[in-house]
Amino acid sequence: MISEILEITHKFDDIPVIAAGGIYDGYDIRRYLNLGASGVQMATRFICTHECDVPLNLKELFINCKEEDILIIKSPVGLPARVIRNKFIEEVLNGEKKPFSCPLKCLKTCDPDVVPYCIAKALVNAYRGNLDEGFVMCGTNAHRIDEIVSVKELLHELCEQASENFKLESSAAMKGKTKIA
Repeated sequence: MISEILEITHKFDDIPVIAAGGIYDGYDIRRYLNLGASGVQMATRFICTHECDVPLNLKELFINCKEEDILIIKSPVGLPARVIRNKFIEEVLNGEKKPFSCPLKCLKTCDPDVVPYCIAKALVNAYRGNLDEGFVMCGTNAHRIDEIVSVKELLHELCEQASENFKLESSAAMKGKTKIA
């Protein structure tokens, strides 16, 4: 997909292409940079950092989740959302409706008379640590997170991996075995 996007954007001057989605480590970063991306966007990896201000139980949900706990649901506004399975999600999947009033009408595509819950309320509840009354969106690799680290440690790890990967590719390219994009 990124190759097709880059093919189009190269016809114009200086349009940066930022790769996003499923980027977990420095090896992923290097791969996208080698393909021609100007940078990458990462979010999920930074949730389990000391500096992230979400409650500890939300971080623990990430640390303890398994690959099979990650699923895609249809949100009340009709869009897909990748979430970590929890009590709230189980109840909604089993057809339970969470009563709410909607004085703000924050999203046009949300019909309070039809949808099973208020997405804004569910996300705020989760952010506050009330995971029984909300859910957490996540990236596809959330199950790979196994500890809480500092942003400094995470960035060091990502840079080390990206640099190591670059060195390996550069060495192979010099031997004529691979081409760096």
